[in-house]
Amino acid sequence: MQLYTKISPQNRPKIPRLKGSRNIHESVKEVNKIIKSTLKRNSTLEEVVDCVFAGAVTVCQENKIHITSRQPKPKEDKEPPWKQRLEKKINTIRKQIGKLHTYLNTNSPSRKTSKKVARIASEFRIKSIGERFKQDLTKLCDTLKQKVKALGNRIRRYNERSTRYKNNQLFYKNQKQFYRQLEGTTTTEEEFPTPQDMHATWKEIWGHAVEHDDEASWIREAETEAEKYAMEEITITEDDIKAVLKKSNNWTAPGPDGIHNYWWKNFDSTHEQLSKLFQKALTDPSQIPEFCTLGITHMIPKGTKNGDPTNYRPITCLPAIYKILTGTLTHHIWKHVAKNKILAREQNGCRRDARGCKELLIVDALVTKQAKKKLRNLSMGWIDYI
Repeated sequence: MQLYTKISPQNRPKIPRLKGSRNIHESVKEVNKIIKSTLKRNSTLEEVVDCVFAGAVTVCQENKIHITSRQPKPKEDKEPPWKQRLEKKINTIRKQIGKLHTYLNTNSPSRKTSKKVARIASEFRIKSIGERFKQDLTKLCDTLKQKVKALGNRIRRYNERSTRYKNNQLFYKNQKQFYRQLEGTTTTEEEFPTPQDMHATWKEIWGHAVEHDDEASWIREAETEAEKYAMEEITITEDDIKAVLKKSNNWTAPGPDGIHNYWWKNFDSTHEQLSKLFQKALTDPSQIPEFCTLGITHMIPKGTKNGDPTNYRPITCLPAIYKILTGTLTHHIWKHVAKNKILAREQNGCRRDARGCKELLIVDALVTKQAKKKLRNLSMGWIDYI
């Protein structure tokens, strides 16, 4: 807490994704107890976030998990040391083969070539005097060629295995790119737009104020209709926060605070304090700190990567605590919508936990028994929804 309280997220270490183990689970339990005794009744959202971050770092340190900085070094595709040594050895042997080949296929080799061959012969303990000297050199030349072939096969097997591994990883992460690579449509040199071009492109879209007609007829009708469905006051409880976290993914990309949903789930001693702070935020939104609405925006290419900034779409990773708050409010709003049946029948596809348009099409159609029979034959189990 002393190390990381009130320090900007950019200067904090990056918490890695953890693989589940008994030791980590026990550490999380112990830290959760400490957080419960550390948090005060009048703690702010900033203090709760700092406490959870410090608890996550503590768990990592207790289990000797390496914590990296926020600005990781770019990965370099370095060859393994043993491969570099083999390639160096192959080059040396090839030079020796070249010298031996020159000496054996020349009637009167130069003094320089003879000296080099004599040095090679002494290295392999071949006598440079005698009638069998050239025969021994021929055998040595054949032996070195076989050695080069054996070492080359070893490197070739490694390259094939490495290529298979990279293809498997690429297929698991990005099947689209994998098939493009098979078709040979991917380019080795990728061109990316500059941040200035990105900023200028999106400034033209979002940088200008737009005036809307606040007196439109449909707005008046909506305001009149809304008076019939007055919503009750929301009371955020600890169970609401647990219900939202239960549906969230543990290791989705976090916001600038670097805290994953996993830590909010398992440090449940903070849930009671969060429910109180969220309840206060409903009456006084100014209590929500600014960092809750700050995110990290990534530009995702739409199609192939190129230098055109209009070919990219932004996606922003917001802090998990903000998504917990909005998820809790959404939960209560959907309760109100379902209770009063506010959502129009034509918008059932937007309903919470909807399965898509399939059910909507079937409900809108007059499905006869024969039609049901045909659909069941097509193994469409969702017809039972009717």
